[in-house]
Amino acid sequence: MKHYLLSLSRTNKRLILLLSDVLSITFAFWLSLMIRQDKYFVFSEGYELTNASTESLYITAILAIIAIVPVLLIMRLYRSITRYINIETYVKITKASIIGSIIWYIAVSTLKLPIPRSVIIITFILSTLFLFITRYSARTLLTQQRIYNMQKVLIYGTSSSSIQIAEMLKNDVKLLPVGFISDDNANTKTTISELKVYPLNKINNIILKNNIKEILITNSYQTKNQIKNIIKDLKLHQKLIRKLPNIEELANGKMKISQTEKINIDDLLGRDAVEPDPYLLKACIENKSVLITGCGGSIGSELARQIIQLSPKKLILLEQSEYFLYEIDRELNDMKKKNKYDVTLKSYLGSVTDSDFIESLFNKEVIDTVYHAAANKHVPLVEHNPLAAIKTNILGTFIVANQSYKSNIDNFVLISSDKAVRPTNIMGATKRFAELSLQSLQDIVNDMPASKSSTKFCMVRFGNVLDTSGSVVPLFKKQIKSGGPVTVTDKRVIRYFMTISEATELVIQAGSLSKGGDVFLLEMGEPIGILDLAKEMIELSGKEIKDENNLSGDIEIKFTGLRDGEKLYEELLIGDNVSKTIHDHIMSANEEKLTHEKILYFIDKFNKLNAKSSLQDIQEILYDAVSGYKPFKTNNVVSIKK
Repeated sequence: MKHYLLSLSRTNKRLILLLSDVLSITFAFWLSLMIRQDKYFVFSEGYELTNASTESLYITAILAIIAIVPVLLIMRLYRSITRYINIETYVKITKASIIGSIIWYIAVSTLKLPIPRSVIIITFILSTLFLFITRYSARTLLTQQRIYNMQKVLIYGTSSSSIQIAEMLKNDVKLLPVGFISDDNANTKTTISELKVYPLNKINNIILKNNIKEILITNSYQTKNQIKNIIKDLKLHQKLIRKLPNIEELANGKMKISQTEKINIDDLLGRDAVEPDPYLLKACIENKSVLITGCGGSIGSELARQIIQLSPKKLILLEQSEYFLYEIDRELNDMKKKNKYDVTLKSYLGSVTDSDFIESLFNKEVIDTVYHAAANKHVPLVEHNPLAAIKTNILGTFIVANQSYKSNIDNFVLISSDKAVRPTNIMGATKRFAELSLQSLQDIVNDMPASKSSTKFCMVRFGNVLDTSGSVVPLFKKQIKSGGPVTVTDKRVIRYFMTISEATELVIQAGSLSKGGDVFLLEMGEPIGILDLAKEMIELSGKEIKDENNLSGDIEIKFTGLRDGEKLYEELLIGDNVSKTIHDHIMSANEEKLTHEKILYFIDKFNKLNAKSSLQDIQEILYDAVSGYKPFKTNNVVSIKK
């Protein structure tokens, strides 16, 4: 019966409430007569009340209904949502009963019905009480059903924003706050906003006892470092943690309180992105013509998304993959239409290794700034396809950079890698040579009169970027989803990580800091052990690690050994000569260079390589060209013939 009533439409529920009020008023009148006469009473023949006939009693009862119910309607007491009634509603009911009783008394007096005034007063008191009871009962019924259907949650911390959230949740239909978690185990014997404060050290029992579905983090704990510490505190319950929107977003209606977010891999880094400098973001972009090579890749596409928001005059996209070019072109055109960006979009399908194509592109388009993101960067694949890396990372970079110099563009920014530092693999060695070739071009520019050339070349070197193609994070996600095992090359491996949006913002700002020939290093924070990352991601997914201590776990971690060319750890700096810039997270390195003659000498050697060239031939040229290059294969140094 309860479920049937709850399933009714709002209109039908209101009709039932109205009917209950009619019955309540009738019952109140009958009970008042009984109290007045001090004996059992029914509307029947043979009952005497002063001079009142049975007919007059019926008329009086009907008048009571006619007098009181319309007043309830006028005061909109049938339009209130019953589960939200409060003291204001009960005050309205009292006022309606008083007004209705007065109208009823006037009607009885006018018709000269022989009803004692005490009956009217008693009826008023009882009918008001019954109206209270019906609504309270309905509220209780709906509240119980609401609570039954809601997810029980705990709120982390006892800050002012936590208390605000608890108050907001009292009117939410999805989330039911059960209590607060004290982040310092203090004040745990108190209640706040009628909710109990629980100690952190008893969280396991609390979650099991109360069937907690979510642990909410308010905007008092929105920094990455704070969230990382909370994840550690709640290590066994990571899957329950949810981030709430900011109070401001909730207050202005942009977000709903039930729109919680899962803890993601970014939060495990404990790294807070620095607010970008608006001037540095726009200096090389605003009202300029910008070319992005490799625009379909992870970094290139994110560069495109951010640059289109910085008011470029023209955004030129270059990509060799038709599919990737189509995807980013469609996405940017959608962004342009939606946000009414005043920018010209041009998309070119071609390769940076095609010198004739690149020359034609630069002749066709007036270009101010180049972001060179085109590269082969997957270490094991490049190690087994070295010629492709030579063509793209070395020759392709030189072709685009040399054409930029000839066209006298303003700024050229190369996306480099921490693997370029003392490289042990083909990918890192080719990236390092690309850096050297840019510096040699910068030396030529610096030796020329300013009127003839003013191009500023720079390169930005950073570590691993989360969720980019070839990154370990998407691989781990896929492995976890399929049930494992999660493969880690070596338990000692550590890497630097940053989010793709932060990396891209810093790349753009670094380009604006360039004086020519700069090697910029991005501050990467603390390195993370790949084994620790794998464990965190497994636990974050709600799974248990399967090992010798937990044979019933879900996901096993398997060690596969270092891959060809892979380091245990990465570096950002070759020497010790590093200086600060005006940006706290961007540094500048001063490293050894090669003359332009040397660069051209090696470029000629690389151009002569072909499909018949052996891996050792390629490694020997790179060994001569790149200082510090020591090729490794499964932890053994490769022998270089000299």
